[in-house]
Amino acid sequence: MVRGSDKTYGQLMEEAALVTDRQEVGETNEAVMARFKDIIEDCVQKEYEAGIRGKYYIHIWIQKDPYAQNAIHIYPQCRRTRPSPYQGHDHYLWSVTNSTNVKFEWCIPSKEILGYILAHPHEFDINYVKMLKSYCKDTIEKIEDYMVDGKIA
Repeated sequence: MVRGSDKTYGQLMEEAALVTDRQEVGETNEAVMARFKDIIEDCVQKEYEAGIRGKYYIHIWIQKDPYAQNAIHIYPQCRRTRPSPYQGHDHYLWSVTNSTNVKFEWCIPSKEILGYILAHPHEFDINYVKMLKSYCKDTIEKIEDYMVDGKIA
């Protein structure tokens, strides 16, 4: 059973397939961004209540469900050390300093999406394309990004 429902995951997917068998990116984007906002607010509040001070990171990665065409899974993580951007799935990173300053660091798409964006840069935000080009040149990060209290983490 799925939490908050009296149906199994399979039953819910069958119902969703009856309603629609495709989904536009724009339909998903708004809901995902709202979920990211909720995740970030929740992480910052929990870390503050736990007495975490200084800099930490909120790392979120997204994975498509292999069995449900229109379903994605969102995996958030709070961590003191900076994660590597060189991973195989879509992932996002925010840094939080002293529970008051939340800064977007990067969004790295999967290799297939990355290839499309770089092949069609005029269809995307110029700053995002620049960031992805830095990522491809292996210059997206600096050693300072991995320093915690003056030491490399």
